[in-house]
Amino acid sequence: MSTVLIIGGTGFIGKEMVKQLAGGQETLLLLVRSPEKARSALHELLPAEEADRVRLLKGDLTEPALGMEASDYEQALASDVIVHAGGTMSVTMDRETAKRMFVDGARHVGELAERIHREKGLRHLIHLVGYMSPFHDNNVDMEADVYRMDEFMKGEPEYERMKFLADLYVRQQAALCGYPLTVVNPSTVIGAKPAGVTEQTGGLGILVDAVRRGWMPVVPGGVDHWIPFVANDDMARAIVYLIRQANPDSRTVNMLEDKSAGPDMKELLTVIAQALKVKPPAVPMPVSWLRALMKAGGGKLTGIPPESLSFITDRTFRTDETKRLLKEMEAPSLGIRDVLPMVIADLDHRLTHSGCPEPAGFRRERKGDLAALVLEGSGAPWILVHGLLASADDFAPLAGLLHERSGRPVWLLDLPGFGRSPALPRHGTLDGYAAAVGAALAAAPPGATLVGHSLGANVAAVAALAMPQHGLERLILLQPVLHPPRRRRLLRLLSASPLAAKRLLRGLTAGALERAQLQDGAFADAGELPSGYAERIVRSLKSPRIAAANAELLHLLHHRLPEWTQQVPQPGDAPACIIWGGKDQAYSIPQRIAETHNVRVVPYGHQFPVSHPAATAELLSGLSQRDSHLEAAGS
Repeated sequence: MSTVLIIGGTGFIGKEMVKQLAGGQETLLLLVRSPEKARSALHELLPAEEADRVRLLKGDLTEPALGMEASDYEQALASDVIVHAGGTMSVTMDRETAKRMFVDGARHVGELAERIHREKGLRHLIHLVGYMSPFHDNNVDMEADVYRMDEFMKGEPEYERMKFLADLYVRQQAALCGYPLTVVNPSTVIGAKPAGVTEQTGGLGILVDAVRRGWMPVVPGGVDHWIPFVANDDMARAIVYLIRQANPDSRTVNMLEDKSAGPDMKELLTVIAQALKVKPPAVPMPVSWLRALMKAGGGKLTGIPPESLSFITDRTFRTDETKRLLKEMEAPSLGIRDVLPMVIADLDHRLTHSGCPEPAGFRRERKGDLAALVLEGSGAPWILVHGLLASADDFAPLAGLLHERSGRPVWLLDLPGFGRSPALPRHGTLDGYAAAVGAALAAAPPGATLVGHSLGANVAAVAALAMPQHGLERLILLQPVLHPPRRRRLLRLLSASPLAAKRLLRGLTAGALERAQLQDGAFADAGELPSGYAERIVRSLKSPRIAAANAELLHLLHHRLPEWTQQVPQPGDAPACIIWGGKDQAYSIPQRIAETHNVRVVPYGHQFPVSHPAATAELLSGLSQRDSHLEAAGS
């Protein structure tokens, strides 16, 4: 029954740490600037029954007594463990701001730790610093005054300088007071495994943004340089283990792999470029030259801060203590290769849709190698697959209504290259897209209902053929594409070649898209267009990854469609139903499909799951309930 004070508990690492502490016995004290915002964030992290274990202390790291009122400070004095993970991630921070945030912040934390240790004994202080810190267990100068070390790392970013001076101060203070100190040096932190959701875009996101914009034509440092990475959940798991140690030792832990195990700069940039469907840089350039170019004005032109190049290094780091800790924890290595494509796609999506709100109530998960929006529930899930010019987010209103009506889980899958899913490694085929959906279906329990829309219905149909007989309860195809479009001028224009289509898509305007969709019966009239719908699609197409995925499917639509329509499952393969929007002007149902499948016609356009989510949810729920009644009658 410990009391743990966490400074930075609502940050990128802190939230994962709090989530992993769920179910424990600790009382958690979180120092926060805004208790209201923090409470809202905690509701997404912890079950309702865990709330009583978390107390929010309003304060400010940069202020004396950590900015707390006397009553909150008294609570903090009961702490057995302090985790100091506070501080804004901003590599362009000026000197005074960085000094207040890190050096003054370290002093205020040190004063609290000293008083706790004097009055009751502090079991452990855990300080998160950074893998480039020059300080370790055997080189602390106890006489150094961090407030007078003006020559320390002169010329380096103030963000780094002040973080590392804070490291020195905390080490001095712990040695003087005698409490155990563990300094954890994270490498560049990316999203938790396996989904790679990376809300902090200031680290790897800077490099991803540079590549997607074409502003990184060289390989900084070449194959001798690298950026060490650690996944957020691996990082948090180590800290939670340290929090729960009964008799901790003082030590320094660099949370990174050996240099030989991680990707070098050339490999990293190649992986990023392949994930974004752009040409990878090949020519190496010394980091010092690139930094000089950025300082000379290239940074403002490209959006790459010169300070961000400090994360690129040719150094090796001590990992003996890291390996010892992982062995104690019985944890696997810190490898990130499997999650890296997911991270890159997630960052690309966030950078493309910067400032746009997330669908409320959903969790971002990984199903197979696809990103998914998930609503929890009881029973087998609904699994929804979107079509062209769309993503999982577009089906969020429909998913919410399905969940409300049925209580079942809902999975919204992003097809490869769409939304937050990594692109297929090579040129796409129907089998490739279907295999990716099939791998996601393999993670579902028996009895799932698979729903595909438009070209996503074709992909879902092929994926269903590969499923075991008991795998799906029902396959529902919403507006499947059963022949090339008759009237869709925009789609025909985009069908010439994937490369030409990608360029045209990236220049598409919201007005042009709306006019084309209304002419072709995607929506029956302008009133059916959801607010911001066309703008959201046009914004997404600014991503070279998403534009390339749409261009690829458009090419397949016009040149490979006949073989797709051969694979619409017949009755007996999987119970299949087609729901058809009768106001679609570009597509119709071939007679042979109408004669062999259960088809229900509704008075809407092609995009009816988006324009009429409530009616669609009612139809889907009705089909599912009818199946349940038939099964009950049969038994």
